[in-house]
Amino acid sequence: MDALAEPARPDFDEVWRAHGQAMGRWASRLSGGWVDPGDVVQEVLMVVHRRLPDFRGDPARLPAWLFRITQNVVRQRRRREKLRRWWGGGARDVAGHLEFDGPTPQESLEQRELRARANRVLDRLSEKHRTVLLLFEVEQLSGQEISELLSMKLATVWVDLHRARRKFMQTMRELEAQESSHD
Repeated sequence: MDALAEPARPDFDEVWRAHGQAMGRWASRLSGGWVDPGDVVQEVLMVVHRRLPDFRGDPARLPAWLFRITQNVVRQRRRREKLRRWWGGGARDVAGHLEFDGPTPQESLEQRELRARANRVLDRLSEKHRTVLLLFEVEQLSGQEISELLSMKLATVWVDLHRARRKFMQTMRELEAQESSHD
């Protein structure tokens, strides 16, 4: 009977003590300076805390599982940050800054041009893709919140978001190529 018993699941505190430094290194290396590794680790730990009770794998596979979670969080954060830079920050970012250290005139011009380009790209997306992309990337709503807001299945939200991101990036590259050929 002992041979069939499930291996003991790791405790969250044990996971943190054993793998916290590694997660920090992974986050730092994978982020490439686009996002704060400390924020990534915190988000990874939230995912781990939520999903650890469901972890049924071999404890030796735990580092690989943690790495995949870290990789996914970094990938998602990098995408979000890239889009935020195009739009000049998300709604929560803009609302949270009461002090204003204004950008230089050159920075303002570049930001306006980038925002205008992003808006032209958004105009080329379908209504469905534009809505999901803006709610997730700019308004920073969770997939579940978008699902409830738009009365969609959660899986459909993720599929539409993936397609919207792909189309957005493809269209942005095409527009940038067109604009650079006119210069």
